[in-house]
Amino acid sequence: MFYLFKSNQKPGSIAFNIFIKNILPLGIYALPFFLFSCGTDDQNGPFMVESKKMTDPRDGQTYGIVKIGDQWWMAENLNYYTPSGSWYYNNDSATYAATYGRLYLPETATVENTTQNSDQPDCVCPPGWHIPTAEEWEQLIGYLGKYDLNGNDLKLPDSKFWVDTKNATNKTFFNAIPGGTVSNNGKSFANIRFQTRFLTATIDEKTGSVWGFGLDDDSPEIKKMPLAPENGWSVRCVKNNSSGNPSSQ
Repeated sequence: MFYLFKSNQKPGSIAFNIFIKNILPLGIYALPFFLFSCGTDDQNGPFMVESKKMTDPRDGQTYGIVKIGDQWWMAENLNYYTPSGSWYYNNDSATYAATYGRLYLPETATVENTTQNSDQPDCVCPPGWHIPTAEEWEQLIGYLGKYDLNGNDLKLPDSKFWVDTKNATNKTFFNAIPGGTVSNNGKSFANIRFQTRFLTATIDEKTGSVWGFGLDDDSPEIKKMPLAPENGWSVRCVKNNSSGNPSSQ
C-alpha cells in the first residue's frame, strides 16, 4: 500500500497537525507503508517521512521503522533479550516491555555485542542494523534543522508518556518516549516520563564513556552527552547502508 501526501503549508501549520491527528492519532503505524511530504524549501525540497514495519528474525518481534532524510531508523525502542546487562524499567516487563523496550548498559550494547555494520548473531541490533554513531545522530539533527524541526518533533505527543506534551508533535514519526534510565548496574531506576537517552557506538575520548543523545520533557533540544557505563539506556538501531529501502515484513 502506498500513500503520498503533499502540502504547500510549512510543518507546524494547522493542516499538518490535523493530518497527524486523523491518520496516526498515537503515532504508531496505522498503515503498513506510509510516505509523507509536507512543506518545501527552495534549497532542500520537501520534508520527507516514510514508515514501514520490519521483523527481527532472531525473536520474531516486529518494529516500526521510519526513513527520515536518507536514514532508516527504528521508530520503537529495541526490546531484544540479552543474558545480562539489560533491564525493563523497575524490572516490570508486564508494564514496560511492549512499549518502552529494554534499557542497555553501554558495554552490553556496544562492546560485548558487536554493532557497527554487523550481521553477527550476537549483535544487539537485528541483522542489517546497528547502533548509530554520534555522526549518524548528528546527520539526523542536521536534516531536521533544515526544516526548523527539533527534539519536540521526535516526541510522541501522548500524556501517557511525556508529562508535558504541549510542544510535542512527532512530525518525524520517530515516536520518542521517555523511557528513563537504570542506574548502578540494575540497582535503581529513575526519570520515566521525564527523559530518554539513546546509546551510540561512539566513545567520548575525554571520559572514555559512550556518547548518547537525549530528550527531556521540558526542552526542544536534542542533547549530546557522555553516558555513564554503569547505567542503562534506550537503544534505537539504524539500518546499515541506511539509504537503502528495506522491504516490509
